[in-house]
Amino acid sequence: MTTNTNLWTTVKDELRERRERREATRRLRADLAAYRTPTEVEDLMATVDAHEAAGLAPDAPVIRGILQDNLRGYYEARQAPMRQAIGL
Repeated sequence: MTTNTNLWTTVKDELRERRERREATRRLRADLAAYRTPTEVEDLMATVDAHEAAGLAPDAPVIRGILQDNLRGYYEARQAPMRQAIGL
């Protein structure tokens, strides 16, 4: 019975931690949504790199991924009118 209880507790804890990580990532994504242009993203990336080098940014890879997604969205939005103009 103790093994089942320990297993159940472990599963519940892992699920709670996953939910918390997803929520933290969602909030971070919302906070970083304002950084869209190449200049804004490059400036923030430089800051993230400096903080990571100093050991102050353990979530630097997540931040970089979000910023790369923002930049991809920026370029895709700029290409959409061109694609429409040439019939793609």
